Amino acid sequence: MNLAEVFDMERTFELQSFIDATQDVISASGAGEDALALGDRIFHAAENPGDQKDYQEKYLPACANISQALALARAHPGPVTELGEAIKRLASKLRWTRRPNGDNDDPTFKSQHANALVVGPQGLEERSDIQIGITVMAPHAHYPNHHHQPEEIYAVLSPSQWRQNDDPWHSPGIGGVVHNVPNVVHSMRATDTPLLAVWCLSGS
Repeated sequence: MNLAEVFDMERTFELQSFIDATQDVISASGAGEDALALGDRIFHAAENPGDQKDYQEKYLPACANISQALALARAHPGPVTELGEAIKRLASKLRWTRRPNGDNDDPTFKSQHANALVVGPQGLEERSDIQIGITVMAPHAHYPNHHHQPEEIYAVLSPSQWRQNDDPWHSPGIGGVVHNVPNVVHSMRATDTPLLAVWCLSGS
């Protein structure tokens, strides 16, 4: 049952279907107990909507990769298809930005990635207790090592590689999950095709 029907939410269909589809991908991912517990906390909080905002959309050069990435996601059977469709409906409404604190990033990388906050501070749904957003990267782009206090889970929607600390790179696969505990150093990189992922954080 759609959460909007249960709680009489004011969310748009596009926003609610994106949240529902993200939850479905994480739930079906076969992720570990800790990752699924984080997902449960995030989507339990999401049952109560925040303030809906209407920001002017903003595209960046990396957004040119969205169509190819979505085609890969939407060709995958199961919940990933639904999430790909939900992102397609939302993509033109989002304010795409570059990574925070990335002023010194290589100019090439700046043109190769874009992030959009859907739920959270300055998102389509304004709130501070959770964040849900989207990242797209051009083929072969490498997101630099970074870390943050909020615990995080990614729903992976493309062929891509991921790493924590100095561990080996690994490929979660389309529909897989990456779980980052607080302050762990982590990174990701695209393969021959664009990287697309939805990330969810507890707290800001």
